[in-house]
Amino acid sequence: MSLGRLIPVVSAVVFSGGVALAQGTAPAGGAPAAPAAGEGSGSAVAPIEDTPPSDMEGTSEDPDAPRGGDETQVTPTGPTGPKKKSGYPIEESQRPITLPQNMLEVSLNPHFMASPYVGGDTLRARFGITPQVQLGLNYVIGGVYSKNLADLDAGKKFHVGKTAGIDVTVLVTNWLGVRAGLPVYFDPFAMSFAAGAPIKFIFDKFSLGGFDDVLNIQITKFAPRYDYELFNEAAALGVDNNTEQSRGVLRFSGYGAYQQAPNLAIVGRVGVQSDLGAGGGTSGGGSTSVSETTTFIKAGVQFTPKKWIDVGALAGFEDLSRAGSFGLTGILAVRI
Repeated sequence: MSLGRLIPVVSAVVFSGGVALAQGTAPAGGAPAAPAAGEGSGSAVAPIEDTPPSDMEGTSEDPDAPRGGDETQVTPTGPTGPKKKSGYPIEESQRPITLPQNMLEVSLNPHFMASPYVGGDTLRARFGITPQVQLGLNYVIGGVYSKNLADLDAGKKFHVGKTAGIDVTVLVTNWLGVRAGLPVYFDPFAMSFAAGAPIKFIFDKFSLGGFDDVLNIQITKFAPRYDYELFNEAAALGVDNNTEQSRGVLRFSGYGAYQQAPNLAIVGRVGVQSDLGAGGGTSGGGSTSVSETTTFIKAGVQFTPKKWIDVGALAGFEDLSRAGSFGLTGILAVRI
């Protein structure tokens, strides 16, 4: 076969094979697929290279930066629970037994009994030396009463007080303290030893406490008192008349406070007070009580318009066995 006849035969075979191959790879519907971009152009695809690190030598690495697999500490941004209150509470029921360090409180408690009318008032100051140690000063300003002990309704007038004293309270635990003091009467000179074990249990909206003034016992002549100057003057007259004096009093009392609102508390106190009697076993000359043992009860409200001031009033009986012992007690306290 000559070369001129071989070339057309080979060309026909190649063309026929190409047509058959194209029909076998055509998509459904008979339309040929469009070649992908770059196909058939004969150009090679360029490889994708990673961007080289900015610091080839590793000199800018942070050794404290988090690493893969290490636990990352997350700082909470939401609420972390209720915060503990700081400073002196405005709520009476939540206050500690002793004042905070360097706080001073000055208070007045004017009070009276209705029949026969006897009034009195004592200026009290207490200062927080430390959160656990408190110093107290007391001065009986005076009282309104008759000097005629046989007729207490006659000739009432104001009498300047002659009684003062000092005391120290040491906090043993958050709910228990120890208190000791020395009440003094100036003319004639008389002194006693006063002691207590103040306790206070604080709950959510109320508190219970007591035993803050348990004992007042004579050291010399008679045992001065802070409640009514009439009792002290009667004892002083007994000294002038050589009357045997009472050795003192034993007192068991308790109190409670319910916090109706942050600035309003309902307060009350109840207790029993026993006269220790005279040294010879007779009734003390300084006592004007009908009986040697008396039961007292008082209740009222205390309002705290600002954190530094308390005002209020109590009503009740100094002696439940005598209707005439009913009276009122005012509350006024200022803190700086």
